[in-house]
Formats: sequence, C-alpha cells, structure tokens
Amino acid sequence: MTASSLAAGTPSPPGSVSAVVLDYGNVLYAWEPMAAVAGYVSVEAWEEFVADGDFLAWNERLDLGEPCERVLADYARAHPDRPDWAGILSLYRERFAASLTGPVPGMESVLDDLLEAGVVLYGLTNFDAGPFESARLLVPQLERFAGIVVSGREHLVKPDTAVFTLLLERYGLRAASTLFVDDSPVNIRAAGRLGLRTHRFTGAGRLRAELIALGLLPTPGQR
Repeated sequence: MTASSLAAGTPSPPGSVSAVVLDYGNVLYAWEPMAAVAGYVSVEAWEEFVADGDFLAWNERLDLGEPCERVLADYARAHPDRPDWAGILSLYRERFAASLTGPVPGMESVLDDLLEAGVVLYGLTNFDAGPFESARLLVPQLERFAGIVVSGREHLVKPDTAVFTLLLERYGLRAASTLFVDDSPVNIRAAGRLGLRTHRFTGAGRLRAELIALGLLPTPGQR
C-alpha cells in the first residue's frame, strides 16, 4: 500500500454507491475545542486538562446526551483537587459555539455538487443534541440531507456499532452501497466492520477524487 493510499484510508471497493453519509466535525465544519477557551486558559493549562483531565472521555458523555449539569458535577467530584479543570470544562461548554471555527475548505462546493448530482446525503455525528441545533445552521446544505443521526438524541456515539446499525435501519440503507465519510480512523474501522464503504477524510480534494472515481461526481470540465 502506498503512502498516499494510507493517508486517504482504505479505498472503497468497486461497485455502485447509492448514499453518502458524512460526519460533521472536521469534515463539514472545523471543530477546535481550545478555541472555546482561547484567551481564558493558557495553552499549557489546556493541554494538561486534555491529557491528564481526560477531556475527550468527559466530552463523550455530553455527546451521549447526558445533562450538562450532571456531567459537570460528576467531573468536579472526580477531580476534587483540580477545581481549575472543572472550571475549564464548564467554560468550554459555556463557550462551545466558539469551538466551531469555520467551514472545512472546499466542502461547501463538494456538498453543492453532490446535491446537484442528485446524490442522497445523510449525516452521522457525535454531537450534543442542544448545541447541534445551532451548529446545523452553519451548514445550510444540511437542510437538504435525507436524514441526520445525532448521537446526543440517540444516546449512542461512534464508534459503537449500534449507532451505525441505527442509521442503516432507520433510513433503509444497504451497508455495501453506502459510503461513510469521517476523519476518525477508529470510526472508519467500526463502519468497515459492518460492511459500509468508507473514506477517511483528510481534505475536500481527496474526497472529491474518491467521489469522481465512484461515479458520484463528474470530472471537472466534463459536465
């Protein structure tokens, strides 16, 4: 396997694709957690909080739809000697909107072209249900998706295979003809084990090349 194919993830096998499922964070819109606390928390303090305060595990509880107040209270009890960490988590949640730092370059045109081509699109995102209602407005094309599964509504998160099964069953999708696009290698592997076609997102250009190879988008200049 070449270095370029490793960077893109496992190539999709030949055959037709009837639906494309896209992650939200860092595929459609950039998510940079530290941006929420920039100017309030130093880089060093944030990095310590993430590494030693286990930020991602606690953030997953929010993505699972647990009430924010409960998560914050549990965090404070789990780290009684680090009230500063509890404060960082609370501030992150309070200023969450600032962690969404802008559209992923090139993805607006990819979405527009897929929709113009009549490709059926779905979303599958690990996201707290409340903040997602505001975040979805940042990507207007989401209103034209055939469906979106949000972890906080379902109390299931990727890479749990149950959330992929829910997506397939709810929308009547066949795994073998569904392309799943995500930036996380762990999520990609989980989807692949269920038989979904996969593309590990590293940029809009590489995704567009994959979509052209699958016949979902035309070669530029050959419309």
